[in-house]
Amino acid sequence: MGIGDTYSFFIKASIAFILFNTSLLNASVFSLEKIEQMPKSISKDYYIWRFLNEGNITKNEALTAYGLIKRKSYKLKKAIRKRVGFVPNKKATSKKEPNNFIIYPEVAIKKSKKSLKKLYAKIKSQGKYSDVLKVMASDNPFETLKTVSAKTQCYIFNHCQTKYRKKYFNHPFSHEQLKELVKVKQFNRTIFKIVTTHALDKLKASLINIPTKTLPFKTTFLLAINAIEFNKIDKAIEYIKIARTKIRKQSKYDQCDFWLYLLTKNKKYLNNLIESSQINIYTLKARDILKKPYPQTITPNLGVHLIEYIDPYNPIDWEKIKLKIKKYPEIMEVLADNYRSYYTEGIYSYLKEKASNYTEQYFPMPYRDAMIGKDKKRVALLYAIGRQESRFVPASISPSYALGMMQIMPFLIKHLAKKRKENIDLNDIFNPYIAIEYANTHLDYLNRFLYHPLFVAYAYNGGIGFTKRTIKQKYLFRSGKYEPYLSMELIDYEESKEYGKKVLANYIIYLNKLGVETKISTLLEELDKPLDTDSFR
Repeated sequence: MGIGDTYSFFIKASIAFILFNTSLLNASVFSLEKIEQMPKSISKDYYIWRFLNEGNITKNEALTAYGLIKRKSYKLKKAIRKRVGFVPNKKATSKKEPNNFIIYPEVAIKKSKKSLKKLYAKIKSQGKYSDVLKVMASDNPFETLKTVSAKTQCYIFNHCQTKYRKKYFNHPFSHEQLKELVKVKQFNRTIFKIVTTHALDKLKASLINIPTKTLPFKTTFLLAINAIEFNKIDKAIEYIKIARTKIRKQSKYDQCDFWLYLLTKNKKYLNNLIESSQINIYTLKARDILKKPYPQTITPNLGVHLIEYIDPYNPIDWEKIKLKIKKYPEIMEVLADNYRSYYTEGIYSYLKEKASNYTEQYFPMPYRDAMIGKDKKRVALLYAIGRQESRFVPASISPSYALGMMQIMPFLIKHLAKKRKENIDLNDIFNPYIAIEYANTHLDYLNRFLYHPLFVAYAYNGGIGFTKRTIKQKYLFRSGKYEPYLSMELIDYEESKEYGKKVLANYIIYLNKLGVETKISTLLEELDKPLDTDSFR
C-alpha cells in the first residue's frame, strides 16, 4: 500500500497513544453528570440509551436522562419502558373521538375475514365506528376503500402488507379517486409501493396519466419509470422533464439527463453528464459511452501528527465540530485546515468537499495500514462503503445507532465479536481499525452469497434477506432494453436503492485508484448474469 516500515511504526505508535486517551473518553456508560454536559445530539442519545440499558441507576436518574434526549427513537422508548415501566411525556391524542374504534391495518391483516366482520358488527352495535374495519371487513375492500377519505385510503394501503395489497387492492384507481388522492401527502408513499410492486399491474397502469402538479420530484420520476414499464415512452419523457424542474440537486439532474438519453438517444444529455461536477453511476456511464476518461478526484496525502482539542474517535467531539459547521459555515475552509492530519483525514476531506459545495470530489484513502494484506477489490469495497457510510469519520453515529466509520449496528457488532471470539465494548467500534476488521468479517459472510458490489451494497445497507428477496424477483435484473437501470430504480427500499448506486460509483473510483483499471459498464453488464453475481438465482 506504499507505506514504509518506519512510517507504519510511527503510525502504530501514535495510534497506541490515541487509543489510550480514547479509552478514557469513551467509557462504556457515562455518568448522568457527564451526559448532562454533552450537546443535544444523536451521539448524546446513544449514550443515554446505553445509560438506560446498562447503567446502575435509579428510576429518577433514568427519567432525568430520558428528558435530555434529542430524538425519541424506538430504541430509547423501549429502554425507558424496560427501566421504569412506562414511556414518560407520551402525548395524549388531542380531541380523540371516543366512538372511533382504533385498530391498525398491521393488526387487522393478521385476523381472518370472519373475525373482522364479527368485530366490526360488535363495535357498530355499540355505536362506534372504524374506517379500517369498514374497509378490511368488507367482501370487496377496494370498492369500500373509495368510501373513506383520501388520507385514510393511503393510510390503509400503506400500512397493510404487500401480500394483502396483491390480494385485495390490485384494481385501477378511477379518475375521480385519483383527483382526490393526489391532494394528500401520503399518496407519494402509496405511489412508491405501487410502482415497485410488479404484481400490482392494474394499479400501476392507472397511474400512467395522473396529474403531477402537486407531486414532488421522487414521485414524478417514479411515474416516469412506471410509464417505461408499460412502454409509454413519450409519457415517460414528459414526466422526467417535469421532474427535472422540481429539483435543484446536481445528482438528480444527472439522473434525469441519463434517462432522457436512454429514452431519446440525444447526445446532448450525455454532454450535460460529462460536464457535471458530480461522480455517480450516470456520469461515469456517460463517459464510458463517449470514451472519455473518468474525472480527476482528490485523495489527500496528509502528515502524521496529533490534532489538539479533539479525539477523532470520540462522538461528542465530532458533534461539537458539526455544531461549529452549522454555526459558522463561512469558515468551513479554515476549519478544514485544523484537521489536516492522517488521523482526521475523513473530517478534513468532508469539510473541504462541503466548503466547495461538492464541486470538488474527495476520495480519501485513510488507515491504509489497516488494508495491508487484503485483496485490492476488497480494499476498494471497504473504502467505497466507508465513504458512503460516514465519509470516514470514525466517531459517526446514525439515528438508528449504527456506529463508527463503517456504521455497524450494535446487534451486528455483538454477533461479529462472538464470531471472532472477541470481547469488545460497543464503543470500541469507534476505533477505525476495529471497524474496518469487523466490516471485513461481515463482507466475508456476504460474499459467500453475493459476488457483485451492487448486491453486496444492498445487503450491507438493507440486510441479506431483503437482498435475496429483491434479486430473486423474476422481473428484476434480467436482460431488457433499459436494463439494469430500470431494475435499479424499482428496488422497493428507497434507502438501499440509492445507497447501492453510490457505493457502486465509489467502488469504481477506488478500484482505479488502486491500479485495477475498471469501467462501470463492465459491472453494469454483469447484473443479468446470475452466475457472476450471486448464489440465489
